[in-house]
Amino acid sequence: MLLQEMPADNKIIIELSIKGQKFEFPSKVVSQGNNSIFIEPIRINGKVLTFNASESIAINIVMIRENKSPMVWKGVGVACVHEKSGSFYKITASGEGFEINRRGAFRLFVGISGVAQLGINRKAVDVIVKDVSENGFSFVSSEDMENVINMPVRLVFNDFNKNYSLMGIIVRKVIINETKVLYGCQLSVSNSQLEQYINQKQRQMLSMNRDNSAFKNKEMLEKALKEPERTDNKEQPEADDKNYKSKSIKNDGTHTDRAINRVGKTERRDIFRDAMSGKKV
Repeated sequence: MLLQEMPADNKIIIELSIKGQKFEFPSKVVSQGNNSIFIEPIRINGKVLTFNASESIAINIVMIRENKSPMVWKGVGVACVHEKSGSFYKITASGEGFEINRRGAFRLFVGISGVAQLGINRKAVDVIVKDVSENGFSFVSSEDMENVINMPVRLVFNDFNKNYSLMGIIVRKVIINETKVLYGCQLSVSNSQLEQYINQKQRQMLSMNRDNSAFKNKEMLEKALKEPERTDNKEQPEADDKNYKSKSIKNDGTHTDRAINRVGKTERRDIFRDAMSGKKV
């Protein structure tokens, strides 16, 4: 499907990736052009967001389809155009879109203080709100609480001089380090204010000067709250070592016993050659 074949009024998502920060904004198609479409722009404090060509920005357009998988056009071109009827983004793409499987909702990093009330007794715990999405949220606490999976929780925090209250169920727990434990939650009660908050928060982040202290502090906090990467216990193959002979030959001239995945390719080749020539290996 070509970009210009997208019908007017079709709902879309503008995906932005700026220096490792990801954002998503809802929009819709206004009209079609020659190998292009015109869409509603992102506005911050009433002003249309424009993109600095010198800044590294990747922009994707996701087409929302009822009862079908979404379609995406990656790395599209965006130009801001002004007409009598208003300002719009002109979107161009070099190729066709393709179907994608959007497995999870977009999660927005928040990084502000809050209070989590857990269980039927509503035990209050000071936390840091890590992220929110349209169907869940997560927070980080210094307390390693036991038997919390499937426990109801209410998360309360204040932002933009407004109180937000999210009701959910704890579905996972991840130990980040000795002093930080992450709790992931699924929303149990829908919140009509959440989508509006996510959009407002993203606009705030985009309006930040990326050289100022607030933005840098946010980046540092996001790294500090990052979940540890999963590791497996499989033994890794040994790198090829062309000087293996000085390390792996016993006094009697034979090779030391080691698992095959711990033997570099140069050594394997020499062992095979010696075996074919009848030499003891």
